[in-house]
Parts: sequence; structure tokens; C-alpha cells
Amino acid sequence: MRLRRLAMCVVLIFVLVGLFGAGAQPIVSTKQDIAVFSLGYYGWFIPLQALGTIDLKIQEVFSDIGRFTVFGTTQRLSSQGLQQFIDTLRRTKQANFVLPEQYQFGEAFLTKAEFERLSGAFIVVVPVVTNFAVYWDSKAATWNCNITTGITFIDVAHDASVIAVESIDTSGSDKTSMNSAIMYAINAIPSQLEYSIRSIPQFQISTRILEAQGSTVKIQLGADMGLKKGDEYAIMEKQTYGIIEDSREVGLIVVTDVRQQVSTGRVLYCAGSLDSNTQLKEIARQGVDLDLYFHSSASESLPGLRMTASRGYFPLRPYIGMQVPVNYAFGFFSVTAIPINTIVGAEYMIPLGRLHIAPYAGFGITYIYLSEAISGYTNTNYLSHFGFQAGGRVGYLVSRNTRLFVDVGFDYWKALDLLLFDDYGGLTIGAGISFKL
Repeated sequence: MRLRRLAMCVVLIFVLVGLFGAGAQPIVSTKQDIAVFSLGYYGWFIPLQALGTIDLKIQEVFSDIGRFTVFGTTQRLSSQGLQQFIDTLRRTKQANFVLPEQYQFGEAFLTKAEFERLSGAFIVVVPVVTNFAVYWDSKAATWNCNITTGITFIDVAHDASVIAVESIDTSGSDKTSMNSAIMYAINAIPSQLEYSIRSIPQFQISTRILEAQGSTVKIQLGADMGLKKGDEYAIMEKQTYGIIEDSREVGLIVVTDVRQQVSTGRVLYCAGSLDSNTQLKEIARQGVDLDLYFHSSASESLPGLRMTASRGYFPLRPYIGMQVPVNYAFGFFSVTAIPINTIVGAEYMIPLGRLHIAPYAGFGITYIYLSEAISGYTNTNYLSHFGFQAGGRVGYLVSRNTRLFVDVGFDYWKALDLLLFDDYGGLTIGAGISFKL
């Protein structure tokens, strides 16, 4: 009797470990199989070269993002064909459904073998052009192109439900060439599409900490799953309420180095201790920090903005910016002239928890934005100065998406025409707010 009770206790322990111990294990993402259709465009006239380029760009995004095994197809579905495809996928779940040797989805034909190959993937992706417009803007004297691409994600492995429908709007313009305007619009697709994919919860990466030493951690997964320097991961804490298990964010990590299967991260803040099984969840970002600031010197007020590349860069991060030397703005009659400093540079970010220090330097030119109110005439061709800026920034992370900062630096701008403008510059101080987009 005692042996039987002991055996029952041992079995019970193993069952409890299986139920609760396994549930406590962190989730680590693996590659998902997806099938990507070629771009559907029925009802729109798209030059063949542009069509092929869009197809290539979309395929490259799914291949380069790292978290998918991609199966391509040359078939194209229209909006009508897409719905027929989804309906057929759902019907295949029925035991008595027999797929014919060839099936038509709108304007596209799939053989039984092609259909079964596509439906063998976990996810099917169908891109369809929902708007394609190229036109000449006589007022601005430019060619313009607007493209809207709808991307439908279908969960084939389960009930053929639609996971998400993403709409990618891009545009391009060129003063001399229609084809160049089209290419500018096409080239804007990959960055928006990648961000859209990483924003879909089913595709966001979950991983874990392998090792924690102070504020430095080793993270499972690396370039093999598309992790990049500057990526950010939320530190997740699981809580149980009765039989309900919930998770909440308790900290933030920035990826500082990426190897093939392991990455290194820096803890920016965390409420609690970290161990080798701490759950991490990807935070999808576009990869740009947007700064709004106001600098002031003895002779100038300089409001401005800066866009700093964050995804793929660490600790050296490039930026572009613009600022307005307010004291040089002027107007006469219906004409307004506003000088704008355009700057290219880089900062070196040193994170210290929520605090960070970032020395920076950049150079640029000043152009005059002229506008005439009556005729609507504008011109940005006149250059007035060239110069540089250098300084240091101290920022504080008030939330996972927002920083406050103060700057101390030096600006100097040399006039190209001393008869109309003066040199200016000197020590600057300022402050601002940064949004992590």
C-alpha cells in the first residue's frame, strides 16, 4: 500500500511539473513557412519593368527579414481571386471536399499540385495593387506616382483565417522622368512592408535571456532570425490570477551586437532581477528617432528637428536634420524668405540605464525658402551659408517610447555672399524631446 501511494505521489509530481513547469518556460520563436504569391494588379496598367521590380522587392523583404522560410509562386491573384482562394482553402478542411485537377481563382489558374504546394505552408501571403497612379503636376512641374499595395496574410495551417491585411502607401516624384517617379515610389515599399510585418503579433519575435551579467545580457537568436543592432525587446513578467496567466512589460533591452545565433543586449531599465530564462518580446519600430529641439546662442534662435537611424546602428548612429536660424528670416511685400540649415552627421550613443550620453557632429548647408503669396511661386535653389555643428547630449528615457534631453554644443555658419548675409555661430545650449518611432 505504501509503495502504491509513493508511486502515485511520484506520478502526481511529474504531472504537476509537466503542467506548470513547462508553462513557465519562455517562448523562443522559430522560422515560419510562408508562400508568397506574385503581385496581383488586374484593373491597373503597370509597366512590365515596374511590375517585375515590385515583385522582386516584396520577395526580398520576406527573404531578408530572417524569420521566414519562403516559397514563391509566379501566380497572381486579383482581389476577387483572393477571396475565392480563401474560400477554397476553407472548403479543403471539409472531409468530403475534392479539389479538381485545375482551379480558377479570378484570372489565375492553379493546378491541383500547385494548390497543394501553397496550402502546405503555414502562412500564404497575397500582395495585390489596389491603386497605381502616375500623373504630371503642372503647378509643381513634377511627375508623381502613388502606389497602394494590399498585403493579405492567410493562416492556412489552421482554419484559413485572415491574420492581417496591411495597406502599403508609397509615393515618388521627379521633375524630369516619369520612370524615376515610379521607381522612387517602388523603392519606398520595402521599409514600410518590413515594419508592417514586424508589427503583426503572430510574426513578432519572442526569445529569452541566456545569461545576465549586470546590465549586459546574452539573448538567444541572432542574425539567423533577422535581429539587428538597435532593436529593442521588452522584458516580460508572467503573472497568474487563478487559472489565468497574464504577462506585462517590466523592462527594456536594446540590442548592441548581433552574431549568427546569439545577440548581446544592454538593459535600459528593469523592475526586478533577470535570470537565464527571462522572457523577451520584440518591440516593432520603424528604426528612426525623431527629435524636436530648440537651441539658442548669443545671436541666434535655432528651432529644429533631427531624424536619427536607430535600427541597424549602434553605438554610432547617423542622422539628418534641419534647423531654422529665426533671426535671418525676413519678408517684403508678399514675399517670405526663410533660411533652413540642412545637416548630415552622426552621434555616438553611450547608454547608462535610462540615462544616455551622446557626443555628436555634423556639417551642412543653408538654403533660402522663398515663397510669393499671390502667385504661389516657391524656390529653394538659393544657398546662403555652409557650416558645421558639434556638441554633446544628455538624455533621459521617461518611457519606452520617449526621451527628454539637453544639448550643449557649438555651431558655425559661413556666409557664401557677405554682401547679403553675415557669418554667425558660437556656443549653443538647448533642450528637446525624442520620439522612438
